[in-house]
Amino acid sequence: MDTITVLLVASNPTMCDHLTSILQTNDKLRLETCTSAQKALKLLKSQRIQIVYSDLQNDEMSGVALVQKAKQIMPDGYCMVGSTTGTAQDVILAMQAGADEFIIDPYDRELIENTFEKAILDVTKQQPSIVNQQFLPKKIITQEKALTSMLDIAKKVAPSTASILITGESGTGKELLASFIHQNSNRSNEPYVALNCAALPEQLAESELFGHEKGAFTGAISRKIGKFESAGKGTVVLDEITEMAMPLQAKLLRALQEREIVRLGSNRSVSIDARVVAISNRSIKKAVQDGIFREDLFYRLNVIPLTIPPLRERKNDIPLLADYFLQRFSAQNGKSMSSISDETMDFLVKHSWPGNVRELENVIQRGVLIGSGDVLLKEHLIMEEPVRAAIETPQFSVGMTVREMEKTLIFNTLESVNDNRTHAAKMLGISIRTLRNKLNEYREEMGISAE
Repeated sequence: MDTITVLLVASNPTMCDHLTSILQTNDKLRLETCTSAQKALKLLKSQRIQIVYSDLQNDEMSGVALVQKAKQIMPDGYCMVGSTTGTAQDVILAMQAGADEFIIDPYDRELIENTFEKAILDVTKQQPSIVNQQFLPKKIITQEKALTSMLDIAKKVAPSTASILITGESGTGKELLASFIHQNSNRSNEPYVALNCAALPEQLAESELFGHEKGAFTGAISRKIGKFESAGKGTVVLDEITEMAMPLQAKLLRALQEREIVRLGSNRSVSIDARVVAISNRSIKKAVQDGIFREDLFYRLNVIPLTIPPLRERKNDIPLLADYFLQRFSAQNGKSMSSISDETMDFLVKHSWPGNVRELENVIQRGVLIGSGDVLLKEHLIMEEPVRAAIETPQFSVGMTVREMEKTLIFNTLESVNDNRTHAAKMLGISIRTLRNKLNEYREEMGISAE
């Protein structure tokens, strides 16, 4: 089977090295790297390249301009743009130019693996056999009765056409469960298409879901097939569903009821047959009560509700998971570490794990990389401080308005997490969309153009 050629374009060689270190273990991929956009265009014209990654800011040509030219050379190829400082407007411009994905820092291994997995499946027309084991769905590992019972239910309902709503705290493995449902359904050989509802600006979300016709809006240089159409008879996963704007919720509801969609710029209905799995780390019932989520859409999605318990309620799973991660990361990094000391395991079991399975995975990975010898010891672990501990006490004073206090708290929180809006929104207990709207209000008050 032919290998897939990936072109990595970044003016900073360190970025190319970072992506290469993650992707080079897949023997089905052939990697090309360059620090010049002009050289990238020459490579695109001289050889068959299926996937292109470009930094948003290159020395002589922006990633957006490069994508636009790349799409003309390889219309069926998969293009992605990445940035550590990308704004909503950058995302919009990139998507309008033809980018299939926009990656925002941090570029951790899991993010890169998942993003390139989607790209690989796209360019190979959903032929999973071409994907290296590294990119296959990870295992759900458990011996807890509550979770095994829930998995039994998921397996029973997987062959049905019913919509499924998966809830649980961040890091519990909700996307893993969605993949498990797809693999155990009669749609397992069909596409698995995921969309993070919080990652796209409201202006682009409808186009991503339902597609658009050429000329539907400024920058729509060609027809785009949306997630529902591209999924065919497969599965559409809508992550962070509560972040979807209300107008789009109404259109999603209609699509689910009528089993048809209308592309932007078209008046013709297109039938859809994909199964929908919605995911949320927030209480959708509370979102309904707060007036930010449609009640009728909630009931349409909540046919089969599944909730993954947090890791602190699955203490028996911690040794299993820790050992699994140890073996995996030892093999990946050529280490001989094969066991965990009793003291270390006792410490791991007693920890509260606010970041759930994802936090445990990160801790074990760091321990394997930092440690030496055959045994993982407690001193090899670098534990993260609780996120909330990083916030300094806001400087409030008598006479401040509630709005001034709110503004102070938001800016202090953003500063404490180096302007990472996802982390800040989580700490503040609000949605990313709400945080973005608040910041735009403050910028308008200060005479700064809103994003």
